[in-house]
Amino acid sequence: MEAQNILLARQPIYDKQLNVHAYELLFRPPNQSNWEWDGDIATSQLVVNAFTEIGIEKVVNHKTAFINFTQKWLESPPPFDARYVTIEVLEDVEPNPELIAGVKSMANKGFTIALDDFTFDDKWKPLLEIADIIKIDVLALDNDELEATLKKLAPYNVKLLAEKIEDHEMFERCKDLGFELFQGFFLSKPQNIHGDVIPSNKVVIMSLLAELQNPNVTMDGLEKIISNDISLSTKILRICNSAEMAVVKKIDTIRRAMVLIGLQALKQWSSIIALSRMSDKPSELVCLTLQRAKMMEFLGNASNIENKTIFFTVGMFSLVDAFFDRPIASLLKNLPFDDTVNSALLEHKGDAGKVLHCVLAQEIGSWLDIDWPYLNSIGIDEEAFEKAYLDAIIWSTEVMQSLIDNH
Repeated sequence: MEAQNILLARQPIYDKQLNVHAYELLFRPPNQSNWEWDGDIATSQLVVNAFTEIGIEKVVNHKTAFINFTQKWLESPPPFDARYVTIEVLEDVEPNPELIAGVKSMANKGFTIALDDFTFDDKWKPLLEIADIIKIDVLALDNDELEATLKKLAPYNVKLLAEKIEDHEMFERCKDLGFELFQGFFLSKPQNIHGDVIPSNKVVIMSLLAELQNPNVTMDGLEKIISNDISLSTKILRICNSAEMAVVKKIDTIRRAMVLIGLQALKQWSSIIALSRMSDKPSELVCLTLQRAKMMEFLGNASNIENKTIFFTVGMFSLVDAFFDRPIASLLKNLPFDDTVNSALLEHKGDAGKVLHCVLAQEIGSWLDIDWPYLNSIGIDEEAFEKAYLDAIIWSTEVMQSLIDNH
């Protein structure tokens, strides 16, 4: 099996402040459901991709990567760099003396050791003495089982990681139970806020987004909107002059930015910066927005679809509900999008909507939900799809640095 046929995705792991602590690397063979799964082959392919072809430090933004290790790899580990790898011991391995010795050896070399999908059993006690992190599937246990497991783990010097957190309420509950690390897709979902009124500070941002996305806005009008907002114009110029934009000559006015990067790109950048002002939202939500929007744009440009211009916008506004903590349908009523964009966002219809569906499946490692026949019909194969994802990760990480430098 060729190395490029492995799909790689990353899933953030957060601390209590919702800063990214690490990324778990997820990997599966694409579009080959009849392929006999071999964990050793899969892990080897992951190493080939992430450590050599891509550059693991870029994929995880110089944080640590949680990687699932098979029994064979635990007993005879490869020469990884402990700075970038947390070793996940899967629940289906057999903790025999050889495995325990291998894990202990890696721990002595500085590797962080995590026990995945943990349920308490006496056979795990030798590894509990070695482990640094215990990952618990909080959906697999009821309240009594979860509390009983945590009580049994209390004597051990380990951090608790709650995985498969579905919403913000579950996140808060797990914090109260003593978990220190958190994994799941709750960050991209709106919090439950009582009442329908959007807070005044967010109303200002929503109004700005509506102005920026107005299809009838002229260059003069857009220039006025941006120039009247000192913070916005400053960040726009900073990003336009960054390495990511690769401009030859310095851009020192909004008008010059319009000429060089175009009206559509300037609207996109301004909207991103507006969303990044949400002080109550973690920076990773902005990063995910950038990543999703750019992957959409990459796929649109690589496809044979005629209407490519809306792809970035659809990707970016697919997370607007998480920023405003309101249903996306109600928020779209305040934004001047046409039916094509609205149906893509609400029902995943049309080319942009279908591609968005595939992008969302990729993000969570739901490989079977990626519509490969459709992607192939618009000129996107597995290699192009994965390249778009990885390039979007690297691009969004670099752009986030530009945004952070301007705070």
